[in-house]
Amino acid sequence: MKIEYYIETTLLKFLKTKSIDSIRVIDLIDEIGICKGTFYKYYQDKYHLMICSFENYFYNDILNGADNWESFVESSLTSFKNSPAVILNAFDSHDINSLRSYHEKLLIKYLVIGNVTDNEEYYGYSAEVFAHYVTDIIVNWLKEKCTESDKRLIERMKAIMPVTLYNKLYGQGEKNK
Repeated sequence: MKIEYYIETTLLKFLKTKSIDSIRVIDLIDEIGICKGTFYKYYQDKYHLMICSFENYFYNDILNGADNWESFVESSLTSFKNSPAVILNAFDSHDINSLRSYHEKLLIKYLVIGNVTDNEEYYGYSAEVFAHYVTDIIVNWLKEKCTESDKRLIERMKAIMPVTLYNKLYGQGEKNK
């Protein structure tokens, strides 16, 4: 097996009990029994490692199957339910390179695809703000042991969606009905 597999799965093992900010690269290196140079041959830092790990073990199926923001969120919820501690510990960082930032960028991608023209900066800003709140909603949902149904959670997300976004995605005036 490739060394990346061992490094990435070791990080995921650590994330079961520790937040990403409390995990040190040296701890990963010691656990696996590799030298520092080997780690840095594949990853820039622990955040880069985390994104690679999540792309390979969580987001790969999501990214291949999602064609809009709702299917992205549905797939995320399904994937995240299976490892809530890992997800919560990975999201427990506000570092610019964190999984939270990565997840928000992916969500924005699905909100913006085919919906924004160059002169619609407000739409892009609305997507950024909404992505931040959706990520918070998902984190809180995981903290509450996923008691709310996926369908109800997505309906709640739609309810807080900015009108500009909602109208662009679902049609003019639909939100007010």
